This record gives sequence, structure tokens and C-alpha cells, in this order.
Amino acid sequence: MASRIFFCFLVVCFLCNLCEIFECIAFQRLDDTYSMLRRSSQNLYAGTLVLAALVMCIYCYSKTTRKAKLTWKAVVPASIPALFAYIALALGDISYGFEDGRYYNTGTAISVCYLVGFTYILTSLLRVVVLHDRIKREDFSVIVVGLLIWTGLALFQFIQRDVQVSSIAMMLMSLILFLSLENPREFYERSLKGVRNRDAFQMVLIEKMAQKKSFFIVSVVFTGKTTVMTNSDRNELSSMQVKIAQMADSYIGTPAFLFNWNTLSFIVETPQKAEAFMNLVNGMKESGANYRLTFCILEHPKYAKNIDEAVQALTFVSGEYVYTQSSPNLVIDDTVIGKMKFRYSIEDVVRQAVMDKAFDVYYQPILCVEDGSFSSAEALVRLKRKDDENFISPEDFIPVAEKCGLIQEIDDLVFEKVCSFIARENLSSYGVKMIEVNLSGNEAVDEHTHSRLSSKMEKYHIPPKFINFEITETSYISNDKVFMENVRRLREKGSSFSMDDFGSGYSNLIEILKMDYALVKMDKEFVWKCLDPEEPENLKMLDYTINFLRDFGLHILAEGVENLDQAKILIDKKVEYLQGFYYSRPIPEDGYIEFLKSQKGLFSQE
Repeated sequence: MASRIFFCFLVVCFLCNLCEIFECIAFQRLDDTYSMLRRSSQNLYAGTLVLAALVMCIYCYSKTTRKAKLTWKAVVPASIPALFAYIALALGDISYGFEDGRYYNTGTAISVCYLVGFTYILTSLLRVVVLHDRIKREDFSVIVVGLLIWTGLALFQFIQRDVQVSSIAMMLMSLILFLSLENPREFYERSLKGVRNRDAFQMVLIEKMAQKKSFFIVSVVFTGKTTVMTNSDRNELSSMQVKIAQMADSYIGTPAFLFNWNTLSFIVETPQKAEAFMNLVNGMKESGANYRLTFCILEHPKYAKNIDEAVQALTFVSGEYVYTQSSPNLVIDDTVIGKMKFRYSIEDVVRQAVMDKAFDVYYQPILCVEDGSFSSAEALVRLKRKDDENFISPEDFIPVAEKCGLIQEIDDLVFEKVCSFIARENLSSYGVKMIEVNLSGNEAVDEHTHSRLSSKMEKYHIPPKFINFEITETSYISNDKVFMENVRRLREKGSSFSMDDFGSGYSNLIEILKMDYALVKMDKEFVWKCLDPEEPENLKMLDYTINFLRDFGLHILAEGVENLDQAKILIDKKVEYLQGFYYSRPIPEDGYIEFLKSQKGLFSQE
């Protein structure tokens, strides 16, 4: 609706400029014998000025109204002042004057036209300011700037009548709107034929939501089967997106919008059309394709009352949630919205915790089987909400921190606290020989990591051999060169490295071959599965793994030791280090010191 009104505004501006040219010719080239022609040119110019201001007023109304269509009930009252201006032009006094060779319009009718035009402009400005919450922030800024310029030039025109700037004001207004809001080409993706962009999607959403009727936002999310996209993968993705966009336009008459790089969104009015489109998408053959398609549906206003809620839900689903789903179809309902709110609440807590340096470090003792001492421990980051005593699981806040680009700051805060604790409590005096610290994949590929970690150890006079870095997500590391350089430099200083969570996630045998680890930590899920008494055959996998690692010259640690039977089996199989709740849960600094003062033996919990 607003785009069509803007087109009308452009037409009126063009006519106004033609009328101004006609008026200039009538006064500069013709004499007084053509008084009727001169009067007509004045009427046309002043009349189109008023009309342009009226159309702009209607445009601003369309941008701020909650109604989907422009009705006569809105247009007729707005046109009454313009009607008075036209009556004044027809019946009122119009004259002209010359000053320094320049002519200007004057008279009662001209004053009425100027006053009506200025009223329209000022009314438009006030409406946009008062109802700013109904339009996007960037749209608000553009319209206000344009109207302020027009207002200033209109006042100047009224005061300095021999200088014609009204046309300049309208041209500037149309140019500002065209370049910022109403350029049709800007609403299409250049690389995808017939697919509109996210800005166009949000504009259409605003208009649809203003109708106060229910509709469905359906999306097709393209999930890559590999983590790295090649040029051929990108071409394949673009081709599939164009194909689905054309299919939606042909079969259900719905245009496609690129909401995200991997997400096409569509606005569908009926559940029948949504289901028909879902069947079309599900029926597409994907043999050999590098992408799987997930069909998502969001109902307005049931699960998204306004545009902000809709955009937030679609962003969460297409950016994160869809990757956790295996079903080809997903309904965005209360469950999904609840998970989204939980995720964003965690993000708020994480951001605040980074600002306040509010992360805690807990320590989980590690048993050395050879001498029965707890000569090492793993440092684990912990996070609480301010109003809650319960911790947020690292499995929840670490992925969020990585997506927000905060993981490096968290790693730095944790390492600083670890070094400070080691120095302050003189842990070596308790027989502690090593503290294990997690090094995330993101930090491992930062070329400044080795110098940053080394400087912290130097600051607190921590011998590098006192720190063992646990590498996580090694196969997800995209820059092996930087990663290996960090490892080399830290190892040269004396630090050692271990592979974390072997047997799950990204840790595998290939990663062991990449670098010289000193220790491999078998994941607790892997250990539990191998030690499941109901599946005794799984012990063969444990024996194979332990023998392979030992033959490869690696030391072995088993995580997740929760009872005596597990401990005995693992010790019998020559596992050198044990870690788990059987010996101790992760404990805060003071609790860890108390634990060290009363070290426990291999099996005793007294």
C-alpha cells in the first residue's frame, strides 16, 4: 500500500515540476496580454504543490496505520483542507510581483495554498513522531529527516517568495524515500531470481499484521550436510532456493523472501495452502544433494503477536534450533518458543557475567592410580543467575557464548582465575602437580592465544608445566596451521596437552594422529556404555580402545567414575587416571583446598 502511494507521490512531483516550468515560460516569455494563461499556470503550480503535500500526508498515514488497506474514510477527511485550497485558487485573489528580475506569486489564494501545504507537512511529521512505534526505526529516521527538510524549505519559501525551492523540497523528499525505503530493486536478492530480501519480508509482515487476521509464516531451512561450503555448494544452494521460490509462486501464488542465508520464508493465509506447500517441499528429491530441507511453520498471532516476536522466533529456529532436529517438518509452538526464550535469557546472563567477571571456577580432583594421590584436577567454569542459586549448565551457556563471540573472553577470565588461585594458595605445597584447563576450538585457532596464555602464567609466576590444556572440538578446528603453532609454542614453554571427550562428539582416532597428545580423556558416556553390566560385550570396545591408546604411547584418563565397581574395572584394565563423582564432584576453591588437606585413597570414601 505505501509503495503504491509513493508512486503516486512521484507522479505528482513530476507534474508539479512540469507546471513550474510552464509557469516560468508564461511569465518570462509572454506579456500581460496572456494574463489568463499566466493565471492558469499559477493555479496549476500551486494546485500540484498542495496535491503533493496531501499525497505525502496520506503516505505517512499508510506507514503508521494498523489497517491493511487505505479507505475513503481516511482519504476524504484528509482531502478537505486541499478542497478549500482549490476553492481559493478558483475564486480568490492571485497576483504576482517582480524583484531583481525574479517573479513571485502572491495573493490570498496563494497564501491559503502555502498554509494548507505546510499544514499537511507538519501534520505528517507529527503523526510519524507520535506513532513511531508502528514503524521500523530506520524507516522512522528516514521519513522524519525528509519531512524536516521539506518543512524548513517550505518556511523559507513562504518568507522568501521570490526564491522557488518548493520543487527542490519535493525532489529531495522523493529521492530520500526512494534511496532508503521505496527502491524496488533493493527489495530483491540480486543473486536469486524472483526472491525478495529480508527488508521486503518485514514490510509485508507489518502490513499483514495490521489486518488483525491470522496467517502462517512458512519457511524452508536448508541445512548443510557439511560444515564448510565450497563454491559448488553455494551454487547448489542458490539453485535449490530459486527452484522452491518458483514452485511456491506457481502452485500456491506466494512470493519468496530470503529471511536468512539458509532460509526462504513465505506468507500463507490458509492452513490448506500451508499443508499443500509442505507436501510439495517434502516431495522434492534430495538424492546427492548437499542439503536437507526442513519445513517450518509459525502461526500469527497465536505464537507471534508482532513483527519482533516473529523475527526473533524465525532467527532462533533457522540459526540454531533446526540443527538439533531430525524431522523434515517443524511447528514453531509453545515448546519451541519456550526454548527460544530460555536461550536468549542465557545470552543475557552470559553478557552480563562477562561484563561483571562473574564466572566461577570449580575444581574436580583427578586420581593418579599409580600412587593413589589426587595430584591433578580439572578447572571447570560455572555460571549462576543473580536471582538463582542453581548453576546454568555449561552445555547450555558455552554454545551460546560461542555464537555470541564471547567464548574467548570467558576463556581468558577463567584462565586468569586459575592462575591467580594456583599462586595464591600455592597448590604445589599440597602435592598438586598439574591443573587441567579447557582450551576451546575457537581459542585454539587465535594466533595470539599462545602469547596471551603465556603472559598470564608469567604474571602469576606459574611454571608452564603446571598447566595441561584440554583440547575440545579438534576436528571442528578450521585452521590447523595456527592451531599447531599455538600448541608448539606452549609445549616449548613446558605445558602439555590432552584430548578431551574421546569417544564422543568430534574427538576420534584421526585427531590423535594430528598431534602429539600426552593424555587422552575417555568421555564419560563412552565409559558408561562400555561398563554397562547389561551389555558385557561392550567391554571388548573398552579393551580395544585402552590397548590402542597404550600402544600409541598415550596416558589414559577415564571420566565419569561414579561407583566402586567402575573404578576397580578401570584400574584392572590399566587406566592411569580416574575422574568422577565417586571421588568428588566439582568443588569451589575453598572446598578444593579442604579436599586436598584430607586426600582419599583409591577406594576409600571415608
